[in-house]
Order: sequence, then C-alpha cells, then structure tokens
Amino acid sequence: MNLEYQITKQDYIDFNIYHMTHSVTMKRSLFIQRFIFPIIFLILPIFLIKITDIPLWYWFSVCIISSVLWIVFYPKFLKRSVKKRISKILEEGKTTGILGDHNFSFTEEGVVDKTKFSETKYNLIEKVVEAEAHIFIYVSAVMAYIIPIRIFGSVDEKSEFLNILNKTLKVR
Repeated sequence: MNLEYQITKQDYIDFNIYHMTHSVTMKRSLFIQRFIFPIIFLILPIFLIKITDIPLWYWFSVCIISSVLWIVFYPKFLKRSVKKRISKILEEGKTTGILGDHNFSFTEEGVVDKTKFSETKYNLIEKVVEAEAHIFIYVSAVMAYIIPIRIFGSVDEKSEFLNILNKTLKVR
C-alpha cells in the first residue's frame, strides 16, 4: 500500500497538541503549571496584608477569583499559545520535510516516508494512535508519522491501512 498526501500546518499543530495532551510527562507538567499558580495566589494575601492597608478578605476574594479563572482558562490559553509558537516556527522556514507532500509506503524492512527533501525508514514502532482527524504512527516517544484521515476514501480503506500497518510492523 502506498499513500500520497500532504501535511499541512494544521496537521502539524494538531499532532503537537495531541502529543502535549496525551504524553504522561507533559500531562504532569501541565497539571503542575495549572495548579501551582492558584496555590501561589492563595498564599499571596498573607504577604500582601503586611505591606498594604487593604483588608485580607479583599485580597482573598481577588486571589480566589484569579485562581478559578486560571484553572478554568489555562488549558485554552495553553493550546492557543502552542498554536501560535508552532505557527511562528513554521513561518521561519525551517520546516524542510515536515510540511508538504509525503509518500508513505510499506516495504519488507518496514515503512518508508519520502518527501522531496528526505527519506526515512523504520521497522519498529512505539505505538499507533488513531485521533479524531489523524493517525499518528509513533517511532519514538516524541516523533510520529502524521497520516491525515482525510486521505482515505472510506472507512474500509482506513481499516485496511491499519490492518496492513499492524501486520507489517513490530510494535514495541
């Protein structure tokens, strides 16, 4: 089976957001970021009442509201921030082989991904993940082939691809 498709900026952003929200290490880091600031906000009034004449209840009110807003909106803020950073990186032009046309095929050795700039081969994969709009074929903890589901003509064609993938490759 041979797949010819194009990786768009949005495909690459989607992969990074998926990885960020599903990686155990990233989830732990995001959890800490999401809840450390609110804890600091709740401790802050104790110090603020010593240097200001504003009552403690006021500082606690402000800090509790700030904490709740942070906890609620931090995930959306983070996703928007990641999209913006990745877009800037991609606009810098250092995306050789990431975006654009890809040719993904199966060989006796494993899988081959060809672009006009490179050719990569793998015979061992970490895992295969089917997300909402993509299939991610992880070859390491942080690197994956991005296969947009939109390239398949039907659900059967996608299932056939996944079956061939599972039969052809060794999953660690």
